[in-house]
Order: sequence, then structure tokens, then C-alpha cells
Amino acid sequence: MTEQQFMQRTQERLEQLRDEQRLLHERLATDLRQLQALRMNLNILAGTLALGLGLSVGYQLGRR
Repeated sequence: MTEQQFMQRTQERLEQLRDEQRLLHERLATDLRQLQALRMNLNILAGTLALGLGLSVGYQLGRR
């Protein structure tokens, strides 16, 4: 293999690795956006449950 062939193959491999890295970053960004939405929904659910529990306890105490 000549030096020129080696350099060509190295350049092709480098371009391939950059493409793979770009795809990985895109997938990671998508996953992080989805996780952020899930975390927000979880916080809403936890708040709703806490409010429901508080109202239930208040109702029970008010009945006494």
C-alpha cells in the first residue's frame, strides 16, 4: 500500500467516524429532549398526587 492509498483510506475512515459521531449526537439530543418531557410529566403527576393527598387528609380532619 502506498502512502497516498494509506492517506486516502485514513481520510475515508475519519469521515465515516465523523458521520457516526454526528448521528450519535443527534440521537443523544433526541433522547435528552424526551427525558426532559418525561421529567416534567413526572413532576406534574407528583404534584397532583401530593395535592390529592393533602385534600384527602384535610377532608378527613375536617370531618372530625
